[in-house]
Amino acid sequence: MVDPAAARKSASKKRLRWEDVPAVTRSVVERLAGGQVLAATNCTGGFSPGLASRLALADGREVFVKAMDAAEWPDQVTFYRAEALVSASLPAHVPAPRLLGSSDDGRWVVLVFECIDGTEPDLRRRPEDAFLVAVALDDLAAVLTPAPVAVPSGHPRLGGWADLAANSDRLAQLPALSPWAEANLTTLIDLEAAGVAAALGDSLVHFDAYPHNILLAADRVWFVDWPHARRGAPFIDLILFASAAAAAGIGPEKLLAGRACTAGMEPGAIDAVLAAHAGFCFSGCLCLPATQAFAPIIAAKAELGTAATAWLRRRLDRSGI
Repeated sequence: MVDPAAARKSASKKRLRWEDVPAVTRSVVERLAGGQVLAATNCTGGFSPGLASRLALADGREVFVKAMDAAEWPDQVTFYRAEALVSASLPAHVPAPRLLGSSDDGRWVVLVFECIDGTEPDLRRRPEDAFLVAVALDDLAAVLTPAPVAVPSGHPRLGGWADLAANSDRLAQLPALSPWAEANLTTLIDLEAAGVAAALGDSLVHFDAYPHNILLAADRVWFVDWPHARRGAPFIDLILFASAAAAAGIGPEKLLAGRACTAGMEPGAIDAVLAAHAGFCFSGCLCLPATQAFAPIIAAKAELGTAATAWLRRRLDRSGI
């Protein structure tokens, strides 16, 4: 199936480089950045096929730029357009890079951000990073309640077990990922339906708060890449991040303990949202074509889904379900 270690290898090594961007689009970037570009450093994190580079400007500043050709990536470019709208609306006190400007000429979508000098949390080498992020996510949930940005309330990144069960090809691949999930599919379908309902709320939820979208800089945690933001319950991001921590061998329950965003929650609500998250991951990794371009995201979703399902199984075993 999928080598889980591949989930930790960046797909960005083959992404677009600054020198490959058309000259007219490079000029747009310089106009938005307010300076001439002297050097570009391709960023190594994330999974997007578009340009993602730190640019050194003639006046000594640095900016971070993302750009994508809509003709080549018509589906993925919708995320850049959504990110431009959300990022432009985030209040200044939200720990997210400021959007300096964006452009969309119908072909090339460009976003220019302030450059944050930080590093991704390394959950395997520095487990303490996970607790820093958990605290920051708890604080973020408070800052983003009620939602300060107008975004949809639907949750396309939750749920997937029902769709998977209705697709014989995908269903046949499930035992290789989780025999337990195949044996308990009916329970998972019921749980995820409850999870989608439990995830409703009026907080702004990042919905992609995994390590590759987080930067640690000095004593501050920054959250980048907001194209999937939705209105929802304040605890969602913490549960999703805890799944990534579980994949790195960190006890996820410790990350939830004592957090304001999960205080007073019924254990069943956490189970339900966790099931919906695992369903999204497994359904997603089994529906993508097994090509080299999609291999890293397939591996990442498989690893997340496996960790989330194993965590859910432990929770259900303790509750006697």
